[in-house]
Amino acid sequence: MERFEINNEEHELKITLDSVKYLNGLYEGGAFMLIQKAISGDIDTYVSIVYAGLFHTEKGFKRKDVEKAIEDGIANENIDLDLINRTSYGVVAESFFYKKTLDKMFKNDPDAKKQIEALMK
Repeated sequence: MERFEINNEEHELKITLDSVKYLNGLYEGGAFMLIQKAISGDIDTYVSIVYAGLFHTEKGFKRKDVEKAIEDGIANENIDLDLINRTSYGVVAESFFYKKTLDKMFKNDPDAKKQIEALMK
């Protein structure tokens, strides 16, 4: 379970229907492109994943609030590429919603999946 601190409160990042709709609508290619971007550590995708993962809190966080928290985290050396990779992978690739699809994508290349998983842990 991935977590994110915003406004001095820590929240679980959780996939919901609204977050899936938002995330899958970000890129041409939908969920498949989202998975690729999440695995690659794309910073804009990380912002989107954190933002969407907070929808369930119903606290009305704005994307700019999430970006500011991430900007502060990077400036304070609390957020780095390793954290971005782990969080993006944890929220997307290991979620109940996307996991089976990811497993199918790597079915013919289990070594690649092992390497990615080792990198994301």
